[in-house]
Amino acid sequence: MEYQALSILKPAVDLILDGKKNIEIRSWLPPEFPMKNVVIVQNQKYLSSDEDIDDGVALAIVDFTEFKIWTEDDYNKNGFSVSLGRTWKEGYFTWKIENIRKLKKPILCKAMKGIYQIELNDIELV
Repeated sequence: MEYQALSILKPAVDLILDGKKNIEIRSWLPPEFPMKNVVIVQNQKYLSSDEDIDDGVALAIVDFTEFKIWTEDDYNKNGFSVSLGRTWKEGYFTWKIENIRKLKKPILCKAMKGIYQIELNDIELV
């Protein structure tokens, strides 16, 4: 079956699955919100161009239900820190993550920039 996918750098997907992260911060917005049944793929390498591809692992299916402009106040309230590799910067958006469904087994797949399509078969959810 074909799914929309979003690659997220390690360890962020682990934090989502542990309930410690419920937003994704991006400098861009997808063509539409909400986005339902998006596979989140964890990868190791920062993807800086549309041609970049990395090895990834599909770990969950989520819904991105809304977005808002990321403010410095959000940054301060949510306890972000330089130690987490994130500093506040103007021009970013938060995407709210809900309905997190962990895959029973991780699935090796490609990791790409932006929203992309992947083919995954025999997905089992926890």
